[in-house]
Amino acid sequence: MAKGALSLSRLLADEYSGRILSLTFSQPRSVQEICYLSGIPIAVAYRRITALEASGLVKCLRTDVASSGKKCKYYMCQVDVARLTFRDGRFEVEVEWRDHGSKEMLCIPQ
Repeated sequence: MAKGALSLSRLLADEYSGRILSLTFSQPRSVQEICYLSGIPIAVAYRRITALEASGLVKCLRTDVASSGKKCKYYMCQVDVARLTFRDGRFEVEVEWRDHGSKEMLCIPQ
């Protein structure tokens, strides 16, 4: 699911990504809702959502279409637990995924 340990660790450590993951943990939210609740600028939120979705950390659960034709996507956090550890001289990222309860361990290249 994840692209790589280094990019995943950067996303998990990012303040805006953390806010997005927190806001979408218990219920799906649109980017507009996320921005309203968190104060994240809209352009930044769209960039983070794109990166989070590419890494599998969030998932688009549904897309609503208004009568005007405008689409609104709703995203949900896919992570149950994420850990960054330093063990035996190297950093590791461990992610427990919500949908299938699996764990993934990735080592950050030195």
